[in-house]
Amino acid sequence: MNRTQQGTFVRDAVVATVVLAGLYLLGYGVQFQPLQIPTYLLVVGFDLIELTFGSAGSNYDLLFAAYIVGLGVVGAAVAHGLRLWVRESDRSQWRLGAAGAMAIVGTLSLLFGLRILLVSTQWTPVLVTGAAGIVSLALAGWLSGLLRVELGGTQ
Repeated sequence: MNRTQQGTFVRDAVVATVVLAGLYLLGYGVQFQPLQIPTYLLVVGFDLIELTFGSAGSNYDLLFAAYIVGLGVVGAAVAHGLRLWVRESDRSQWRLGAAGAMAIVGTLSLLFGLRILLVSTQWTPVLVTGAAGIVSLALAGWLSGLLRVELGGTQ
């Protein structure tokens, strides 16, 4: 990795981490339930890590912050992969970091929905998390430029 690629990766990691932290805080700041779904998914993902490695206890806030930063680094890796597919210079490059974060949330959502489907007979959480995952992945595709949306007539 050369110096430019390292700087790009760091920028993508920072952008993805900020987007994930913003999605987490959005769930507490806005009392509209559909906007609380990403917050819930991030917390559930951390809870699964706690089940695997043990309770975070009094270090919960610190370890949760490290978890968000870790997801931001994974989001930067996703953004790097998207950058290989999308070769457009007219797109703002921060959008790929945001797309990486949204892809992470969408993937968490779909995996959580799949887990519920496999261990339960409840369809409502599967449909809600599935829809949230598809919307998040579609937003990631739009942010990255993989999905194009034409909002007006072309001349």
